[in-house]
Amino acid sequence: MPTYLFSMKKFALLFVLIPSLLFGQNEDLNQRINAFKNDLSAEYKIKTFNVGGERLGSIEYEESVFSTKFKLEKIEKQRDNLNRNVRFDIYMNIFEFADKDELNWIMKRWLKNFIDGNQIRPGRDSRNVPHANPSIIIIEGNSISILNQPCTQFEAIQYREWRSKMLTYFGSPSSIVIEIGGCEGPLSWTKNSPDPRDRTWK
Repeated sequence: MPTYLFSMKKFALLFVLIPSLLFGQNEDLNQRINAFKNDLSAEYKIKTFNVGGERLGSIEYEESVFSTKFKLEKIEKQRDNLNRNVRFDIYMNIFEFADKDELNWIMKRWLKNFIDGNQIRPGRDSRNVPHANPSIIIIEGNSISILNQPCTQFEAIQYREWRSKMLTYFGSPSSIVIEIGGCEGPLSWTKNSPDPRDRTWK
């Protein structure tokens, strides 16, 4: 068989296989998202239009193979930290990238232009993250799942419950977890923190 025909067949096979592999990745993540929504559907309305939420930084402008954004609005009102009777909101942003190399490049750029324009360093905790709302970030495989909530609605016990749910639906034992555990911090790498000397995300 001529070399160019063999190369053409290899290219055609890759052209067929790559979308199938990406579809498989997307399908797994979609199943996780749907299970997460179903678990919360008795207590929260799910909104996908005019969602709003926090400025996440450069990750919002990166090209991804899949992304979704939605808001969980609590059905029952409760008192916030300003003693207002309001419906609590949770904002979700989920991104999936083509492969781990692509995710590493995105993380390198994102940490330099992080939530609300802050700059953070891999594996380094920070006491203060100006203007940032309480957040939980799960980095798992090729995906990044981000939960944040208004500062006025932060409550430590509920925050820990959200962390547990995020790990259940979007994490694994090897996930990296970043937390902004209050209003404007502190920021902590709380699970599988990268070595600060590692240059991958610098």
